[in-house]
Amino acid sequence: MHARGVIHRDIKPENILVTEDHSAVKICDFGLAMSTSDPPPHEPAGTLWYKAPEMLLDIQFYDARVDAWSLGCVMAAIIKGSALFQGCYEDGQLCAIFDVLGVPDHETWPGFSSTAFATVVLPELDVQKQSWLRELFPETMLSDQGFELLNGLLTCNPENRLTSAAALMLPWFAGVDATELPIKKKQLPLTLPNKTKKLPLSKQRRKPILQGA
Repeated sequence: MHARGVIHRDIKPENILVTEDHSAVKICDFGLAMSTSDPPPHEPAGTLWYKAPEMLLDIQFYDARVDAWSLGCVMAAIIKGSALFQGCYEDGQLCAIFDVLGVPDHETWPGFSSTAFATVVLPELDVQKQSWLRELFPETMLSDQGFELLNGLLTCNPENRLTSAAALMLPWFAGVDATELPIKKKQLPLTLPNKTKKLPLSKQRRKPILQGA
């Protein structure tokens, strides 16, 4: 898909089709897709819980790595049984992401500190500084090679995030044709984001985004 110049922009479990015999997987609903050659500004698109940080920050240039982020969210949901990041509106979703992955700094994501979220919203919140993704997906749940993939997809700075092509080169896929991976039948109890809630901006008003984490 990316090699053909298409960015899906709305990869989520509901847009992944699996045949009844689990022999084929296809991505559907290209209603929000764009071409890799489309010039900026690029508008945010997609479903909140699977939307990449650069979209949530309204950065007006992004590339196919927004789909890589969404794939990481889908992978986490398959393992965990529910969506990993469940925020309300864009700012709340960023808080949910940073509560797990930690807040980027100038070294990990140059330019982040100058965004409106970092200068206006973030100072009012008590957000995790360090990543604890591995604690949520321990080795008993996900191997080191599997975590290398998940962590690479769920990298906030898109410049450091895995591309789909780079992901397939990781040891986790060694010796396996990624187009013929067996699929385990598992029902995901996923729900759509609640768009009626408003984002609490202060520490006093903010509710925990990840319960029991």
